[in-house]
Amino acid sequence: MPSGSADSPEEILIRALAESNDSRHSPPGANGQDQCKDDAANKPKRIACVLCRKRKLRCDGMRPTCGTCKRLAHDCAYDEVRKKSGPKRGYVKLLEARLQQVETLLKNQESTDQNKDASRQDATSAYVANTIQQGRPDASGYLGASDKAGITFPESISPGPDGFQASGSTNANSAEGEYPWEMIGLGLDEPLPPQDVMDDLYNLYFTKIHPSLPVIHRPRFLAAMNLAPHMRPPVCLRYIMWTLAASVTDKYDALQEHFYHRARKYAQMDEMRGHGESTITLAHCQAWTLLATYEFKQMYFPRAWMSAGRAVRLAQMMQLHRLDGIGLDVKQCLPPPKDWTEREERRRTFWMAFCIDRYASIGTGWPMSIDERDILTNLPSTEDAFDKSKPMPTCTLDQAMNGQGASQLHPFGGIVLTAALFGHNLLHLHRPGPDDRDDDMNGGFWTRHRKIENILLSTSLALPDSLRLPTGLPDPNVVFLNMSIHTSAICLHQAAIYKADKHRLPVSISNESKIRCVTAAAGIASVMRMISHLDLAAMNPFISFCVYVAARVFVQYLKTRPKDQQMNSSLQFLLQAMQALRRKNPLTESFLVQLDLDLESAGILGLQQKPYLPPKSNAVSSLSQPGKPEKYYSG
Repeated sequence: MPSGSADSPEEILIRALAESNDSRHSPPGANGQDQCKDDAANKPKRIACVLCRKRKLRCDGMRPTCGTCKRLAHDCAYDEVRKKSGPKRGYVKLLEARLQQVETLLKNQESTDQNKDASRQDATSAYVANTIQQGRPDASGYLGASDKAGITFPESISPGPDGFQASGSTNANSAEGEYPWEMIGLGLDEPLPPQDVMDDLYNLYFTKIHPSLPVIHRPRFLAAMNLAPHMRPPVCLRYIMWTLAASVTDKYDALQEHFYHRARKYAQMDEMRGHGESTITLAHCQAWTLLATYEFKQMYFPRAWMSAGRAVRLAQMMQLHRLDGIGLDVKQCLPPPKDWTEREERRRTFWMAFCIDRYASIGTGWPMSIDERDILTNLPSTEDAFDKSKPMPTCTLDQAMNGQGASQLHPFGGIVLTAALFGHNLLHLHRPGPDDRDDDMNGGFWTRHRKIENILLSTSLALPDSLRLPTGLPDPNVVFLNMSIHTSAICLHQAAIYKADKHRLPVSISNESKIRCVTAAAGIASVMRMISHLDLAAMNPFISFCVYVAARVFVQYLKTRPKDQQMNSSLQFLLQAMQALRRKNPLTESFLVQLDLDLESAGILGLQQKPYLPPKSNAVSSLSQPGKPEKYYSG
């Protein structure tokens, strides 16, 4: 039939029968589901009113007011434009693209960090190599000579015709990446270490050195390093801090001598600049104090004695010994402290110089520079108060020595007290009075002896729990405090034994002092056993003096009782401890030399030690035997 013509009735009937047959063969319910779908598609979607949608309430969609709004008497309104749910078109693709971009950035960052680490390590290695190749500063640098013709530049810096690197030129191997212009402003002869090396050394200093030498306020020091170059702490102080840090780690051990020579060079250059006024600062006093400590540690005894004198004289010049008292008006070289933290840092700097002065004299028998009668400065506060700048009251040295004053002590204050006791013992032995009458128990010598003994006993009994062991074991100053109390007792009673035997006083006096010596030596050995698992490099360098004094007591005891196994075991342990100490504390070597002679004269077998290096000169020899121990500690 032609297209477009009307269907005949026969064709309509045939098509209807075919559709009926198809419906009979279709799955049951299919037509019903299709019908439901069609009904759902054709049924208008209910739109909630604006208020119900905002409050997330069920809305019946009645117009013009829904049931909920009618019940609550609210104005009902409908938004005829229904927003589509789900993300916008293309949003998923956009997220995928951004994720791919982030992954690419992370990969590039990892490769960049690896390159930076490699370049930083190369810079550190280059600095170490160049520093070692440079050699030590010459003598002209130590005098602050203005002639810079002899300056040795590292290989990483190539000066231009005028003595400086050409403008705009860079060198990848340079420690600073380009010519360090700070060298010009500060008068440096060589570049400072790379920043990561300096950060590592500062961290080592404040972790291992600062706990036993707590004179620098760490937050303010590190904050000052971000100031302009001329406002930062002096270079000599930074170099001696790096020196002490390098001396306790194998990583930078090769640099400590170079850092030390530069610290002394720049300290003396500051002293020679102008009329010397630039060296009258708290930082320079701290630098000389740390220099003296390092020089004692390295057995540079003549230099250490002179550096200690410089530190003490600077402290006295700046009136650090009169911070908390009222006295006659004298010339003031420092402005008044701005706050409590600055005053406390000045206190600590003075007391550390005081301690170094006592240690220097107790080891030689030479006069002390600071007279306790001139001191009007209170003892230091706690470490926590100092670090967090929390003002707190503290007592004076006289108050700490009288009665129950020791109960108010803190770790650094305890170190000051024991250093003062060393000084009292030194005056007791080396400044005899006209009425001493050593053979009379009521004479001046024995009166002073009993007074110092009472201070030692009352201090030992009154110490707070925080300053006792093993409670205070993590603090190096608490360890050194307990050892120093025992050492002071030994020094005092060894002198008493000598006097009692010389003047044939009752045997009970000598025996009582011998018991006190052995008890104190056993106490030092006990403390040494407690700290044997700790890092000995972080301990106070003068701890080796305490161990030597205790070991010498055991040697003297074994002269008369050679079969005493307990004493021999304690002696052998202390010898092993000194062997461990000298690895990071060369000062122990001088005491081991003397102790080896004592063992040989007593006929006692010691450890199979490696040969000792003989003293380089008579001056060093006399200083390496602290104060002639025979005269000092025994008869």
